[in-house]
Amino acid sequence: MEKLLRDDFRLEPASCFVDATCPRYKAIIPAEEDLTPLLPYLNTVSKVVFFDPEEPVLVFKYEGHKVAVRKDDVRISDVRDIEEGKILREKVARFLEEIWKKREEISPSYEPRKLPPALTIYRYLPKSNCGRCGEKTCLAFATRLSMGEANLEDCRPLFEDEAFEEAKIKLQEMLG
Repeated sequence: MEKLLRDDFRLEPASCFVDATCPRYKAIIPAEEDLTPLLPYLNTVSKVVFFDPEEPVLVFKYEGHKVAVRKDDVRISDVRDIEEGKILREKVARFLEEIWKKREEISPSYEPRKLPPALTIYRYLPKSNCGRCGEKTCLAFATRLSMGEANLEDCRPLFEDEAFEEAKIKLQEMLG
């Protein structure tokens, strides 16, 4: 497996495409061959949001985008246009190829991963709806955390108020 991804790709409308002020796409890049052997190495070295070795599929964060690696293709979320798609295709392809080249130095992890549901996360948040995280409510922030689209550190009360120390530790364990 030297070259993992094909040069061609396509853009498909993503869920927020219905909002004309926010057209977003996902880039779908076909694989040159089966990417399944790469997944346990990605699971070790990437910021994994989801990994199901049975499916097989692995979703990780890369430069603010979610990247889903499946047997036959790679899908990159939140792509603005074809030009950004080309740039991301190149970057993700290099990233994956580098991991594959270094696989002898990486201990593969076959452990499934899944972020907890939003309501489980919400139970441990301050529930102050202060908005300092950038969301209007703690539940909205919990939802973004459960999808791997936010960082726990954005909840300033968790890190500034000692009353939330136990909740912070629990959330850090849950979110990895």
